[in-house]
Amino acid sequence: MTDAARILSLAAARSDFGALPVEEQAVWRDFILDTMAVMAAGAAHPSIGDARRALVAAGGAGPASVMGFTQGASAGTAALANGMAMTVLQLQDGHRRARGHPMSHVLPAALAVAEETGATTGEFLNAVVAGYEVSARIGAALGGMQPLLHDTGTFGCIGAAVAAAFILGRGLEHPARAQLIEAAIGNAAAVALFPFRDTCMEGAGVHHLFVGLGAQNGITAARTALAGLSPSPATLERFFGPRAGEGFDPALLTQGIGADGRWSRSEILSAYLKWHPVCAHLGPMLDCIEALRDTPEGIDPDRIAAVTIEVYSTALQYDSPDPRTDLAARFSFRHAAALSLCLGPLHHDGFSPDRLRRPEVQAMAARVRLVADPRLDALYPENRPARVTLDLTDGSQAQAEVMAPKGDSSRPLSRSEVRTKAAALMRAAWAGDEPFHQTCHLLDETGPDLAQQLGRVLRQGFAPQPG
Repeated sequence: MTDAARILSLAAARSDFGALPVEEQAVWRDFILDTMAVMAAGAAHPSIGDARRALVAAGGAGPASVMGFTQGASAGTAALANGMAMTVLQLQDGHRRARGHPMSHVLPAALAVAEETGATTGEFLNAVVAGYEVSARIGAALGGMQPLLHDTGTFGCIGAAVAAAFILGRGLEHPARAQLIEAAIGNAAAVALFPFRDTCMEGAGVHHLFVGLGAQNGITAARTALAGLSPSPATLERFFGPRAGEGFDPALLTQGIGADGRWSRSEILSAYLKWHPVCAHLGPMLDCIEALRDTPEGIDPDRIAAVTIEVYSTALQYDSPDPRTDLAARFSFRHAAALSLCLGPLHHDGFSPDRLRRPEVQAMAARVRLVADPRLDALYPENRPARVTLDLTDGSQAQAEVMAPKGDSSRPLSRSEVRTKAAALMRAAWAGDEPFHQTCHLLDETGPDLAQQLGRVLRQGFAPQPG
């Protein structure tokens, strides 16, 4: 059996951000900025404030930065506390073929270890590329997750391990660094989480630990590989893939690696950034509603007699029919649709209890009918289609259909939209624009100590949060 970890590690060790085309470097910067902003607004959300404070207090002091805390923490604690903020607002990055969120795991791990070791800008960015490219390939090879298994904390943990190992191997020659990354892949594949899928739809706060623990476990897997703990051979193929993946195809693990052992295809170009603060399966529905809002007739909620939402079957596995928390509501087709139809476009803070309890929102949610359309099933996962039909009180209908959500690789956000989103999220955390402008400047200029400079932005105390 071919050990995919060896092939992946050789390519990962050769990752070179500086050699990428300028246009592709800009995509990486956009994803880092977006992830930093999502992390900031999520970290400032009151739903996880007490948990983050408890984890940081228990973890002790260290050189790595935690969003909103002026004191430092160990790299593992920083990755845990920062990573757990990623899923709070459901605005994190995604990769459609991998069906998960590689950057959400890779960036917290890479940033924390880079701060801890004093890594250069090049080492930090190369580590992000290495971890992301490995993680996305593993996710795509899984062919979706096993029933009841959520993706977060699984293959993303392996990407975090790769990023951490790349930095921990600084100073090593290519073969030795590749061997360290290979061991980190195997270690992480053996200890990655297998988390319960339904926590998100049920609004259980433990859901947020999945990314955080995935990033922390990745760092631990890499650190122990450096200290001599070795994995079993071919752990990816023999255990992780068959155990985690519903349609695991080991041949896909090493696709996009050229004869020279380098990445021949950049998976970041197949990734997406969310525009709507909901589960990715709900995004196309909200795009349909926005398309209807943009028509000359617009949307008058008083004229809507019924709403039909048609989607592919997999999407309905992530529906929360009766949400009781902010998190659960972000997985509710009926309530997300009702909020948008009644109150306008949804923003990151659009799922507050007072909005959900409004009588007109509850009444609209009761008029929504969900339908799994076999014709749309045939288009998934290559597309994420949705169709929304409004039956109006005068007997007429209005309908919109989309094949992929805004922000998808086929409909990417513009640089202006990425920055508009990031500015709003960072402003929500810090009640000012200076952290956003600092982050943009650092990413655009990429000075010699980028990770350390980004860490200084993270350490700025948050503004008081409502609720």
